Amino acid sequence: MQNVLAVVLLAGFGAWVSGGSAWAGQAQKAATAQQGVLEPENANEARLNRLQLPDRTMDAIGIQPGMTVAEIGAGTGRWVVQLAVRVGERGKIIAEDIDKTALAHLADRCARWGLRNVETILGDTNDPRLPAGRLDRIFVISSYHHFDDPVALLGKARAALKPDGKLAIGEWFPSASAGTTGTPPERLKAQMAAAGYVFERMETFLQDNGMYIYLFRPGEKR
Repeated sequence: MQNVLAVVLLAGFGAWVSGGSAWAGQAQKAATAQQGVLEPENANEARLNRLQLPDRTMDAIGIQPGMTVAEIGAGTGRWVVQLAVRVGERGKIIAEDIDKTALAHLADRCARWGLRNVETILGDTNDPRLPAGRLDRIFVISSYHHFDDPVALLGKARAALKPDGKLAIGEWFPSASAGTTGTPPERLKAQMAAAGYVFERMETFLQDNGMYIYLFRPGEKR
């Protein structure tokens, strides 16, 4: 009887060790996958990540787990993967662009890394076609100066924000020392006021790299 009990105990201990090893292996695999999904795909992405500091930028604009966030001008997904990992499975990222080829690459990129919380939307030049009233954040980075009419485009986007939602814009400013061109801060703030937003604050921690981050809230409906 004692021998049988010893065998049972040893078998249980072996299963516990095996289960613990399996759990540790899964955790390590998940951590490795997360690290991989955040890796830049090319030298230009690596350069921009060094200039724009994804984690600090997401902290500054208040990206939290469980949020629903849209990026306008998402391109091939350099920022989308960062946002998708940050909001987690309970959150959602809407990746908008007017470039079908870029969005197809983005969708493949997310599928390759198992990111199931990303939806792509093919927008129009002056209408991002975002779902009304669902967004905690609208995010634009490195794209603002490419917009044909930022007032019209982001004016249309405003209805997609929740009442306490925010518009966050990371935009280059003209700087000889940083070697950047872009949009002067006062022009950007005036344009967003015309689009129906209220300026809240400007983050300057990327100033040496030629970029400011602007936070706006939606103004009164017109």
